[in-house]
Amino acid sequence: MTRRQILLALLPPLFFGTGFTIAKPAVSHFPPLFLILICYGSIAVLMGLTQREKLKTSWPSIMLIAAFSVTIQGALLFWAIRSPEMPATAANLILQIQIPFAVLLGWLLMKERPDGRKMLGTALAILGVALVIGLPETPPGLVPTVMIIASAFCWSLGQVLVRRLGKDNGVGVLKGNAIGSLPQLALATLLFEHGQWQSVVTATWLQWAMLGFVAVVGFYFAYLSWFTLLKQCRLDEASPFLLLMPVVGIVTAALVLGESVSMAQLLGGAVILFGLAIVSGLSLPKLKPA
Repeated sequence: MTRRQILLALLPPLFFGTGFTIAKPAVSHFPPLFLILICYGSIAVLMGLTQREKLKTSWPSIMLIAAFSVTIQGALLFWAIRSPEMPATAANLILQIQIPFAVLLGWLLMKERPDGRKMLGTALAILGVALVIGLPETPPGLVPTVMIIASAFCWSLGQVLVRRLGKDNGVGVLKGNAIGSLPQLALATLLFEHGQWQSVVTATWLQWAMLGFVAVVGFYFAYLSWFTLLKQCRLDEASPFLLLMPVVGIVTAALVLGESVSMAQLLGGAVILFGLAIVSGLSLPKLKPA
């Protein structure tokens, strides 16, 4: 990876991590699928007005990518974190299974076989995640745990499909996902959720602010930077950087929610950074020129 790509790879976990932390209180008020519909509907309108270039990816491919990386993945994940049986710390840890899923699927479907250095770095970063999160005092519920694991698999499959079927740049992939997911999300929220209008009329300014933050930072900025990275790098190069999400989430919780940070979490953050240095090639004497 070049220096520019490494800097770009640091942005998605920053945006995903902060957005994920704010998403739990936001999704406690708004129905999950309805919340995602608002977020992607806003992105679709914005990109429809600012990005007039015609999409190169075929519409069947766009709908397939959106189904796995947006609709199914988002529904499973947000329903799971809304459950009182799923602490945010446990959800962060379980969600990181998306990294080995992404590397494995990239290997099987894209023939992107990871080398020993990337596998070692990824293993160290996963160890760091375990140190950062720690073991929860109360085990999370079985159903939301399975939902998050299934969500992680769907998300990883969606990213492989972006690499395999996507013909657009990062901006185009995000635009296609936003437009392609709208009819899926609208139908899904009508069939499986209730109280959408009530959540709108009863929301406080703080709840709207949280939803806006999730939409702009957790979805728009996060996926714009992620899809841009994904069009430049292999999955086994890009996905390990997402292991920074729990570190960012804990820092955000400490600054915004006043939660304390333990020494184990600081140590885990250092181990994650060390593992990512190995994955990215920073431990090597030379980097490819930008």
